[in-house]
Amino acid sequence: MFTGALATGVIPSLLKTVPLTLPTAGNTGLGTSLTQVFHFTYPAYGATLSLNLPLKNHSAEADLADAAVSRRRDQYQQRRTTQNITLEVTNAVHALEQAKLSMEASKVALDLAEKTLHADERKYELGAETVFFVLDAQTQLAQAELNLIQSQVNFQIAVSQLDHATGDLMEHHHVEIQEPVK
Repeated sequence: MFTGALATGVIPSLLKTVPLTLPTAGNTGLGTSLTQVFHFTYPAYGATLSLNLPLKNHSAEADLADAAVSRRRDQYQQRRTTQNITLEVTNAVHALEQAKLSMEASKVALDLAEKTLHADERKYELGAETVFFVLDAQTQLAQAELNLIQSQVNFQIAVSQLDHATGDLMEHHHVEIQEPVK
């Protein structure tokens, strides 16, 4: 983080330079130039010290604000995704429980429809009812069988939705994805 702050110019910086100019006069040789340098007799020495104290770096502040906003947006996105996954799994579990109860109710309704048909057939054999009631009981039995089959299908769909929501769908069906061979 310190390197980033230094690069954006938010913290102070110190720059040091020491310029040195060697004489290049025509008849003075290298020996004379070196003598002047080591005896400090050549007047072209200098030193520079530059201190940069940024009072307001709007560009760096804007970059920092953009990074903070992006971070918060990413955190909100992560929270929203987590909540959506939790909601999807909760709804799938609820749908599975509801489908299971519906299937159990359909089984009870089928059992009652079978008992009603047997009772109406017995009454018809004894002459206490007409054939209409027997046919109606057969229709109700067929409808109860259809309802049971539909509730079983809905239960299987709910199981698949739960597997999908929890990420176990392919594993539940023993499906493996292999990397392509290059």
